[in-house]
Amino acid sequence: MHAKHKVLMILTHDRLDCLRLCLDMLERAEAFARFDRVVLLLNGVPARLRRFVEAYMAARPQVNWDTVDGDGTRPGGICFVQNECIRRYPDSVYVKVDEDIFVPRGWAERILETYDHFSARGDLALITPLIPNNAFGLHRMLTEFYPDKKREYVQRFGHEPTADIHGPLWQNASIAAWAARNFLDIDQANQWQRARLNEPGKERWFEFCCRFSIGCICYDFEHVRRMGGRLPPRDEPEWCEWIVDNRQVCVLDQSLIVHHYSFFVQQEWLDRMSLLEDIRSTHLPETMRPFSFLRGVLSRGGRFVRQLPGILKRRIQGQE
Repeated sequence: MHAKHKVLMILTHDRLDCLRLCLDMLERAEAFARFDRVVLLLNGVPARLRRFVEAYMAARPQVNWDTVDGDGTRPGGICFVQNECIRRYPDSVYVKVDEDIFVPRGWAERILETYDHFSARGDLALITPLIPNNAFGLHRMLTEFYPDKKREYVQRFGHEPTADIHGPLWQNASIAAWAARNFLDIDQANQWQRARLNEPGKERWFEFCCRFSIGCICYDFEHVRRMGGRLPPRDEPEWCEWIVDNRQVCVLDQSLIVHHYSFFVQQEWLDRMSLLEDIRSTHLPETMRPFSFLRGVLSRGGRFVRQLPGILKRRIQGQE
């Protein structure tokens, strides 16, 4: 099992608060030990984040770390750092998470187990877990597994859930917050989900071929080779377009739920909420003490202060 070299990629840009939580959750899940190499994809990171990464790696010498630097652009820089990682570590299986992905215990084992199950297929593209803040994931969860939560969703938001990637979930941060809070304790949520998979007619794996948000994925070098040896320049839209055009198979592991904090269009509104602090206090309460409430208030206040220049600029432009 897992004969190929296993590489974990962690993509980060400028959200040190999210990266801290992402790494802490990975460490809590004992995920680093499941990979031969852990690569921090540093796409134009500020000096403070770089210092944190360097200190974090130095404090954990047992992990085989590496870093790749990008120019901070998207999608160009995002594609470059992933392609450079693939160039350094060819013939591998790659698991990539964004800086605001927060995993449960057993995450690495399950996603690699899914890869083992499907790796012999010549048309295997991407493997992904269920993610509440992901149109495809939430639609699947509500329509297939949680009819009570689907009823609440319709009553609260006034429409049926949809898998449209740029649909209501993308546009409405209130839906994102509602979805995350319904499954806030990620370990408990995974226990619920696996209990539902024991019901008649429920399957662990669901095969599909459509565009979806690729913040937490697994793929291998053979998939990259079929695309011409590199990930496409426009990242997600072009990558998923290639998958659909070439009738490749993506696999949803329905036994695994993972948190994604925010799409950039949701970020300002979610940053004014306590969701980040609530995820941390639920899973890593020891890191919140002492004065956890005060620290949470200060963190949210700091995020809002950083938003003020943009808010003022938009208001001024709107008045002109």
